[in-house]
Parts: sequence; structure tokens; C-alpha cells
Amino acid sequence: MMAEHDDIEARTLNEAALDWVVRTGGDAFDDWPAFHAWLEADPRHAAAYHAMSMDIEEMAATVPPVPIAPIAMQGPRRRWPVWAGGAIAALLALFVGYESIETRAHPYAVETAAGTMRTVRLADGSTIAMGGATRLMLDHNDPRVATLERGEAMFVVRHDDSDPFEVSVGGARLVDVGTAFDVKHARGETRVAVSEGAVDYNPGQGGIRLVKGQGLVVRDGKATVTAVDVASVGSWRDSVLAYEGATLAEVADDLSRALGVDLRADPGVAKRAFSGSIATAKLSGDPRLAAPLLGVAIRKRGGHWVMSSRS
Repeated sequence: MMAEHDDIEARTLNEAALDWVVRTGGDAFDDWPAFHAWLEADPRHAAAYHAMSMDIEEMAATVPPVPIAPIAMQGPRRRWPVWAGGAIAALLALFVGYESIETRAHPYAVETAAGTMRTVRLADGSTIAMGGATRLMLDHNDPRVATLERGEAMFVVRHDDSDPFEVSVGGARLVDVGTAFDVKHARGETRVAVSEGAVDYNPGQGGIRLVKGQGLVVRDGKATVTAVDVASVGSWRDSVLAYEGATLAEVADDLSRALGVDLRADPGVAKRAFSGSIATAKLSGDPRLAAPLLGVAIRKRGGHWVMSSRS
């Protein structure tokens, strides 16, 4: 009886995975919240979805190609071949008679509000932890690409030599080399810190490889490699902001995202350096509690907070 129950459960999971594979492949599909809720409900869901996608790709290779007119690509990468006419019918008849499976890029946004965090589990087994006020662009047809438009995210990537994970940020590319790394894009600056493996920044001629314990700061088009404390990389996930020589402008920006407030550094203190750690959970959403540690005054001014000199 137990084996029979397991078989039924496996069939149910595979049917659900197939349903999502086909539904998310359609141009008309727009129920991304439900899809991601299903992925995050059980670790087996993402694995089943990925396996079903690969099965369909392998089966597609056995279907004789049907000549078709060129189709304009909507994205830079494609996971499955283009199918048309009898090829579609022959393949899908092996399953449940769905109309079609599209594989063109289908980007979608994932955002967090200031003061909140979220973890996204991708179909390939990789995870992305998002800090507050962060926006990512992902592709449901390609779990190996992401774009960080703003905010901060920690990527823990399932490495695949044949299909590297790529992150676009600030007009640059980051390519994993077996990796856990943090990326922040704010105030026109990009910061990268590697805690495991390595990351290639703009791979190719003039590219930079960052290894465990190294970081990168990109400001005004200039990239500078720095040393980072591995233990502090992604520490914001545990409500701890760690700094080594950061400007108070950067600290104010991070506190704004972490606490869900609008905190700004006055020009008189914005470039002042700070080293240390801030336990944001102990601030209870009130940035004034961080003032003694930062050596500044923090006051409410209009609809926002201002960090300024004590005098």
C-alpha cells in the first residue's frame, strides 16, 4: 500500500509539473504569483519542474523538424527548440494534448518593499535572497539568468560548467564559476562580494575574476577590487549590516532598505567612513537608535530622516 501511495504521489507531482511547464510557456500566461507559490511550497516542486522541462527538451529532439519561416527572437537565449505544425502535434500527443509550448524569453519582475526580505528558489536549484527595496528581473524559461535592477541580492548558485549562471547589473555581466556571491546596486554604484567559488566580471578581454574573499566596487565606470570578510558576505540576511570603510551615504541607503524608512545622509557627513556592524533587528524600525554607533545625529525632517553632524 505504501508503494502504491508513493506512485500516486509521484504521478500527481509530475502531472502538476507538466501542467506548469506548459502553462508558463504560453504567451497568455500571467499568473506568476501562483507559479512561484507552487515552486516555494515544496523543494520537490522545483526539481520536478526542471526535470519535466529537460524531458520535454529531449523528446523534442526526436520529433522531425518542420520547415518554418524565421521567427524574431524575443530574448538572447533559448532553452528548447522552436516547434511548429506537425512537430507540435506529434510531441504534445505524447502528453495530454496541450495546444503549444513556447520557449521565447518571458521576463518577469520580482520585487520587495523596503523593510522586507524574500528568498526566490529557481527551477535549477539556485536561490536568490533579496533585501528590502530590491527589484530583480528573471526569466521563467531560463532559470540561469537574472538582472538586478536595484537593491541587494545574495545568489547561491547551482554550478553548471555547460550553462553558467549570469547576472546583469549596472550594464555589466557577472558569470558564476561555482559560486555564492552578493550583489548590490544603489546610488549609481555596483558592489560584488564573493563568499564561495568565483565570479567573472565582464568575462573576456579586460574582465576581472573575483575569488572567495574578494569584492568589487564599480563607481563612475571604474572597477576596484577589494578584500572582503567572507563571514560578513550576505550578513544582512541575518539582520546584520557589516562594513569596512563604507561611507555614511551607503550606510544610510542600506538602513533605508532594511528598516523601510527614508534615511538620507547630509552632505556634511555623507563621505565620512564607517567600519563596524549594525544589528538592524535591534533598531525596531527607528534609525535614531543607530546614531550613537555611527557618531552622528539622526532627526526627522519633513517626511524623511536625516543623518547629520552632532554639532
